[in-house]
Amino acid sequence: MVGPSSELLLRDAPERELVARAQRGERAALDALMARFAQPLFAGFVLPRVGHRADAEDLVREAIARAVERLPSFAYREESGFYPWLRTIAERLVIDRARRLEARGRGTERYGAEVRTLAPVAVRSIESEAIEAEEKAIAKARLDRALSEILPRYRRVIELRVLEEKSREVCASELGVTVGNLDVLVHRALAALKARMTAVPDG
Repeated sequence: MVGPSSELLLRDAPERELVARAQRGERAALDALMARFAQPLFAGFVLPRVGHRADAEDLVREAIARAVERLPSFAYREESGFYPWLRTIAERLVIDRARRLEARGRGTERYGAEVRTLAPVAVRSIESEAIEAEEKAIAKARLDRALSEILPRYRRVIELRVLEEKSREVCASELGVTVGNLDVLVHRALAALKARMTAVPDG
């Protein structure tokens, strides 16, 4: 009789355990850890800032590759977990990409949107700051509207897991579900939000 695969065994493993096992060189644990956060990073952080699916996918892949390289030096903290560290890596890549676009003269219209919630990387003119503030307000309005149009349970799981960055265990406890069921709920919630964001026009 064939036993359950490593992927299935690790799917519901505590986050701290996955990190520790991945740091010890267990490939299955590393794959499970990165797979757990790839979709939230893509749909909840990178894509809204980049706006182009292919570019966002490339940035997520690069962020994960860098995270794998730096994982041995990562110090796990229960109160924050793994995702904020991974998101910081992705944030720097998004900023670097925006700088490259601006330097090439191709990012004039898109620069503000791509760094709208990130720390400023250079002193900009009053006009560019005003454009960025307007684009940030538009993006927030679209997000708020999209969140209001999905199921309340989906909205709540996005607030907890993506916006408030709470650990999987804390989110599962607050929602009254298992950690495994939480992953399914997050996936469905992000898919619903993405569909609504696509349907919500600018302005």
